[in-house]
Amino acid sequence: MDTYSHLFDHIQALNIIDTHEHLPFESERPQETDVLAEWLIHYFSCDLVSAGLNDNDLSIVRDSRQAIKNRWQIVQPYWHAAESTGYGRALAIAARDLYGVDTINSQTIEQLNENFTAARKAGEHYKFVLKEKSRIALSVVDPMPIPYKETDDPFVFAMRAHDFICPTHYRQMRSAGAEVGIGVHTLTDWMEATRRHIEKHLTANTRAVCLKNALAYERSLLYEKVTYSDAEKAFNELFNNENLPDWRPPIKVAKVFSDWMMHFVCRVADDNQLVYQIHTGLQEGNGNIIYDSNPTLLSNLFLEYQNVRFDVFHMGYPYIMELGNLAKNFQNVFINMCWGHIISPEAARRALVEWLDAVPANKISAFGGDYCFVDGVYGHQLLARQNVAAALTQKVTDGSISLSRAEEIATWLFIDNPKRLLKLQRFLDE
Repeated sequence: MDTYSHLFDHIQALNIIDTHEHLPFESERPQETDVLAEWLIHYFSCDLVSAGLNDNDLSIVRDSRQAIKNRWQIVQPYWHAAESTGYGRALAIAARDLYGVDTINSQTIEQLNENFTAARKAGEHYKFVLKEKSRIALSVVDPMPIPYKETDDPFVFAMRAHDFICPTHYRQMRSAGAEVGIGVHTLTDWMEATRRHIEKHLTANTRAVCLKNALAYERSLLYEKVTYSDAEKAFNELFNNENLPDWRPPIKVAKVFSDWMMHFVCRVADDNQLVYQIHTGLQEGNGNIIYDSNPTLLSNLFLEYQNVRFDVFHMGYPYIMELGNLAKNFQNVFINMCWGHIISPEAARRALVEWLDAVPANKISAFGGDYCFVDGVYGHQLLARQNVAAALTQKVTDGSISLSRAEEIATWLFIDNPKRLLKLQRFLDE
């Protein structure tokens, strides 16, 4: 057996950790849907827009009330243009392995949709996709449902810090304060409410395992050190007349306030030795400010909050080598390849080959599906397994590591590293 086949077989047999998803509970998925409406919620729809599909036609294609054959005619040329991207390939894998459709085209789209609909009517689709087909032992889901509800789904949760760092309305702060017994009138009140929320969900039976920050969609990752007085002044602006009435629209808080609160959340994480997952690199959607999400902008936080383990997301793409440098230089910085294998499978393979030359192998997590719909998770995990097998094959072939060492590293990347970082053993023992 050749090296790649040997490693791929080893990786295929692993029950892996999925470090990041946006999946709803199975009972809460939209019922009125079809394969185009669900599969084009995100990701591949962005490639279709990039290929030329306009927003109006995308809305039509997503409308499950209209005949799928007619909607396919609208989207087909753009689908064909983009089907070789990582996003497109993940869906093609799902169509083939979950629904028995080898090629998605005008002759097969109706059969694909029939099979898609029948699978949901049969029930336990999450179990089939996540457990039986994907061999996922546990998934970390963002956001954590608040108030928390017990579930039979194989999930643990990330607590979002966004609303504490960038609150958008006084009513939001008032509600958050009331949940932990605080009337929010000063910046000190808000800081205490933030701390109580985080620590409450760490001690309660919520299955929370980490914090999460995705504010790179809205602002720069450079969280500067600012004074309390400047932050307090910005905080007080949230109490002006146009923000107090509940019916007023949300506002955007000043950067100086969100800088202060980000540092405060890091202090809480530092006190509790928490993992803090942070979005870096590519932003989902079409059009954004990519340099705002360069992971090197977080260096001051890495230096100051040394008890916080920063799980840096999405390979930092396109800042892949910058992230490798950070993980090499900072003990508390870890690389997370979630989303990465569908952003660019080739970039993920090349990155892993280079990282393994520079970064200790216990600092990389190989997979997080990062999908809002479950079928995409299956396609993504298969691409991830193929990519890791290919990268490790290259390292064995060039003599960098032995075959047995490659097997060990594969197990670390998919299981041991995220299990240790996020302290997941107790959930796996359930």
